[in-house]
Amino acid sequence: MMTREMDYSLRILHALYGEGQLSAAAIAEKECMSKAVTLKILKQLHAAGLVSSRRGPSGGYALEKPCEELCLSDLFQALGESLLINRCQRSGYRCENYPEGGCGLCRELSRIQKVLDGELRKTPLSAMFQKPPFHRNGDGGF
Repeated sequence: MMTREMDYSLRILHALYGEGQLSAAAIAEKECMSKAVTLKILKQLHAAGLVSSRRGPSGGYALEKPCEELCLSDLFQALGESLLINRCQRSGYRCENYPEGGCGLCRELSRIQKVLDGELRKTPLSAMFQKPPFHRNGDGGF
């Protein structure tokens, strides 16, 4: 499951995407987040090397890596978030029920995990941050 911190991180990267540099207050306002939470997450993103910071009156935060080069998997890893759907997906895990291997549940969860991993690597953040094209519906409304 995606944590709040992950959601906030995505929202901050979204705010910075295409903006160059923004203050923490501007990011918080743009993404409807509290300034305290924004600063906390910016600190994590800075430590992970995803954003840079500049002090002073003309300071603020900017993307360190282009969103075209980042995907959800990169963000999960940078923030130390678990990508595993079950503990049996951990490296070196030994199933209590089938210590020699052969657990059907672990095998199926491994298959699902591979699909999830591929999906998390598939789309760059820049594609996720694009505004959808404007469409009118058939009855003249929007």
